[in-house]
Amino acid sequence: MPASIADIKQLVLEAGQIALGYYGRVSRSVKADASVVTEADHAIEVFLRSSLTALAPDYGYIGEETEDSLPPRHGEDHVWIVDALDGSRAFFARMPLWTPAVCLMKGDRPVAGAAINPITGELFWAAEEGPAYCCGEILRPAFPATLEPNTFIFGPTNHHRTFASDFPGRIYCLGAPIYQLCLVAKGAASALFFDPSVNLWDLAFPSLLFERTGAVMVYASGRPVNLADLRQRGKVPEPFFAGGPAIVEILRRRITYRPL
Repeated sequence: MPASIADIKQLVLEAGQIALGYYGRVSRSVKADASVVTEADHAIEVFLRSSLTALAPDYGYIGEETEDSLPPRHGEDHVWIVDALDGSRAFFARMPLWTPAVCLMKGDRPVAGAAINPITGELFWAAEEGPAYCCGEILRPAFPATLEPNTFIFGPTNHHRTFASDFPGRIYCLGAPIYQLCLVAKGAASALFFDPSVNLWDLAFPSLLFERTGAVMVYASGRPVNLADLRQRGKVPEPFFAGGPAIVEILRRRITYRPL
């Protein structure tokens, strides 16, 4: 593998520095799907696409801000999956809830990647082998098997309108999914549920962290989230739940999607 985890981490760190150069200095526009995009999204996408394709010219490339995906060359099955700036709304509002993320997939499986929150200094990463890390510490989340009044989970910002719930604990909403999923893998929250509004680039890197920490991502129907189904840039087909297997099953029964 010509691209090492050291290379990936370094490029993600540089992407974070580019983002900081724009922080508090951007305008925003709204894309066709109502998501927000800023000048920083485009600048980071250009940097990561050029850097990653130079690092491994035979690999494919799929990025949120790059309309045309680049397929891998003949005989190659690695593809870069990039979200240049997940959390553009928070970035524009100067809230520290955003992250550039890079994931390398081999076939339909994530194998290495990194994401950085430059404001908090949290660098999440995992190499081809071994555990997942945050800031050099191995991620060892202790997922609960029961719900308590102080069980803390993440949900989408519109959950009060789109989900019916008898969840007894606390639901926090931080916006974009990647950083929240990283925090679940870290053990900062017990689980996450989200509406069907995310894509491959939102889930590829968190899926890698979850694989290494024993967490799961499943749809409301109970079937596992399969990244292969999202390779054509489509959104997930139904709401999903993420976290430890036991608490995910509990939440899937107690939080029900009711689309607007």
